[in-house]
Amino acid sequence: MCFHSLSSLIGFPSFVFHYLKIAPILVSMWLLTAVIFSLALSTQCFTGTRNLIAINEETWTDLLKGEWMVEFHAPWCPACKDLQKAWHAFADWSKDLNIKVAEVDVTANPGLSGRFLVTALPTIYHVKDGVFRTYSGPRDKNDFISYVEDKKWSLTDPVPSYKHPNSPQMTVVAWFFKLSMFVRDKHNYLVEEAGVPSWASYSMFAGITLALGCVLGFFIVCIIDRVFPTGPQPAKVDRKGGKKDQNKKNKKDEQKKRDDDKAQHSQEEKGSQEEDSSDEGVRSRKGGPSGDKKDAQKTSPKVEGKKKK
Repeated sequence: MCFHSLSSLIGFPSFVFHYLKIAPILVSMWLLTAVIFSLALSTQCFTGTRNLIAINEETWTDLLKGEWMVEFHAPWCPACKDLQKAWHAFADWSKDLNIKVAEVDVTANPGLSGRFLVTALPTIYHVKDGVFRTYSGPRDKNDFISYVEDKKWSLTDPVPSYKHPNSPQMTVVAWFFKLSMFVRDKHNYLVEEAGVPSWASYSMFAGITLALGCVLGFFIVCIIDRVFPTGPQPAKVDRKGGKKDQNKKNKKDEQKKRDDDKAQHSQEEKGSQEEDSSDEGVRSRKGGPSGDKKDAQKTSPKVEGKKKK
C-alpha cells in the first residue's frame, strides 16, 4: 500500500511534465482548427454574396446592357433587411438564369434615387437591354426566379420614356436630389459640429436660395427678350434681292403716279364739259341758236353788201 502510494507520487510529476511538453502542440492544433473553421465560414459568406453587384452613380450605366434585376434599399429600412436573405439567395442563381443581380444603397447614392424616382423602399427593377420595368410581385427567391425564367416581365409595361433613367429630365432630377443631400449634410454639419443655431442655418440657406433664384430669373428674362423680342423689329434688307425689291417699289410708285395723272386729267375733262354745258344753257335762255344766226347775219359784211345792192 505504501509502495503504491509512493509510486503514484513519483509518477504524477512525470505526467505533469509530459502534459506540459505536449501542451504547446495541442494549443497550436486548436488554433489551427479555429483558423480553418473561420476561413470556411468567411468563404461561405463570400460565396453567398459574390454574385451580388453593388451599383453606384459611376457604374449605373452598366444596367443599360444585358438583363438585370436591381434592388434599391437603405440600411435603416426594416423591409429592406427582411428582403436581404431572399435577395442574396436569388443572386446565387444569377449565373444559372444568365442575368445579373445588383443592389443600390440610396443613402450613399442619392442621385440614383432621384434618377429612378424611388419613392418607396425596397424598390426592385427588371432591366432588359435598357428597358426598365418595375417589379411588383411577391418578394421571395422562388418568385424572383420564376419572374425571370418564365419571362413574366414581358407582361409588365415598361417605364415611359419621360421617366427613363437615361433621359435628360431625369438627369436634372438626379442633380437636384444630389443638391438636396448636399444641403442637408451641410446643415447637419453646421448645427451638430460647428454649433450654429438651426434658425441661422435655415436663414443662410434661404438667403442663398433667393439670391440664386433672382440671378437665374434675370438671365432667363434676358434670354427670352433676346430670342423673342417684344418691340418692333427693324426691316431686314436682303442683299441679293434688294435690287429686285427696289425695282418693284419704283414700278409701284410710277404706276401710282400714272393713276393719279389719269384721275386728275379725267377730273379736268369733266369740269370743262360742265362749263360748256352751262354756257349752252345760258345761250338757249337768251334766244336760242336762231337768234344767234340772225345776229350773225346782221353783223356780217357780206349780208350788208347784198342788202345795199
